[in-house]
Amino acid sequence: MNILIAPDSFKESLNANEVARSIANGINKINPNHNIEEIPISDGGEGSIDFLKINCAGKAVKHETVNAIGNKILSEYFKFRNSKTAWVELSQASGLALIEKKNRNPGLTSTYGTGLSINHAIKSGCSEIILSLGGSATNDAGAGIFQALGGELLDRYNKQIKKGCEPLFKVKQIKTPKYLNNIKFQIAYDVSNTLLGINGATKTYSRQKGATLDQMERLEKSIFHFSQIIKKDLKIDITKVKGGGSAGGTAAGLYGLLGAKLTNGFKLISRLVNLEDKIKSSDIIFTAEGKLDYQSLSGKVPIQLGKLAKKYNKTLICLAGSIEPPYQNFYRNGISGIFNIQNKPISLNKSMKDAENQISDISSRVFSFFEKIK
Repeated sequence: MNILIAPDSFKESLNANEVARSIANGINKINPNHNIEEIPISDGGEGSIDFLKINCAGKAVKHETVNAIGNKILSEYFKFRNSKTAWVELSQASGLALIEKKNRNPGLTSTYGTGLSINHAIKSGCSEIILSLGGSATNDAGAGIFQALGGELLDRYNKQIKKGCEPLFKVKQIKTPKYLNNIKFQIAYDVSNTLLGINGATKTYSRQKGATLDQMERLEKSIFHFSQIIKKDLKIDITKVKGGGSAGGTAAGLYGLLGAKLTNGFKLISRLVNLEDKIKSSDIIFTAEGKLDYQSLSGKVPIQLGKLAKKYNKTLICLAGSIEPPYQNFYRNGISGIFNIQNKPISLNKSMKDAENQISDISSRVFSFFEKIK
């Protein structure tokens, strides 16, 4: 039997490689004689650097930068061999997992550190940047990246505004460094949300980044104002572009500020490993996601895999740490079965710490059933 294991990470618990290994261990406990292929996958967000290290020719480049609240950290990006292309993962510098819960505030957090990473890649000779989004601690529409690259967001006094989302309402003028015209930017977005509104960056994701309900209204107004200045100065409407709401509006912001091309991150990643061909030759596929909910429907890994599984009439099993109804939405998108990893009542904290064993256990139980009915 050909078994494909293609999970995403469990945020703040296990990376995608660890999730894949846990599923494989569970299957091997039942029968170690099957042909298992592990492809820890990403929707273009968190885990993409780990994916590239395993599957692509090139190297990870370590460097100093800052996290979303300005603390110095070591980070890395991936530089492709024999190429002037670098893959920068936003969560490596501006990720939510790097910030303690008490310090999370999407009004003040900034993508500036990701901009420093991009700047490092450009100075090392790269002229094409692929920026993968997801897992951000920010809501600044990529303004911090622009500032780190030498862009100017000027207030009424012709001074650079402070970093973060809330100061965006002060922007009156945008100035772009000429050298950026020679750099090609491609954004690998992880969700299909647009920038504004009920399904936009702020109202969908800022709460999990630490925003209060009152603050959300200020953030939305700041981003709306910023979008209007971009439209005035750069003649680009960033409010309706698909995927623009990714990473606190970073996709939309850089689409306007840098002329970045937006691409679905999962599709970009999957092409690198011929994932569709591997699905065609599989008898059963296992995927996993830390939380399966309405946000997953915006283009997360299980849904993207589900569409391919449905296309080729394959069985797709999805494991999750948390599952929210209505479940029909997931079944309609090609997922054959959904299973919670917990095998007893347990707190979230304990479940996250024991996720490896829980994933292995549920994989054994599900595969045992599947093998018998086959």
